[in-house]
Amino acid sequence: MPLNLLALENLLNINEQIKIRASKDHRIEYTGSEDYPIKIHELKKLIELVPENRTVIEIAAYYLKNIILLQAFPDANHRTALTATERFLEKNGYSIDYTAVEAYQFRRELYASRLREYGTYEEKSVSVLKEADNQVFSLCLEFVRAHLVD
Repeated sequence: MPLNLLALENLLNINEQIKIRASKDHRIEYTGSEDYPIKIHELKKLIELVPENRTVIEIAAYYLKNIILLQAFPDANHRTALTATERFLEKNGYSIDYTAVEAYQFRRELYASRLREYGTYEEKSVSVLKEADNQVFSLCLEFVRAHLVD
């Protein structure tokens, strides 16, 4: 059965919905500026370079890791990555469930892992899309697996 991969429009819509919700609810933060445009090239590469011969769960971890690392959106990259991962899994017959506390803890662990792996929290170039699995990918894979719903 062919995989239902994410499209550029999916990613753009997810981030836009987060931005809209933030504009209507002061408790939701979205500090992205119009001075910081969405990096469409990076998002297209993310979609183009989805690894072949990987499981649905591994591809979900690919999306989660790389949307965060590319930092292609003005804000809400972690939230966009989590939501995109959920949507991808749903499109392929899986469900994932986690609490806000679990998402926050994952974000903290991911920051530490990024610092160990790359020496920085800064955005990464599209070269990360082709790198071998590393501790950042493993952390994302572990998060996805731990929160799958039967």
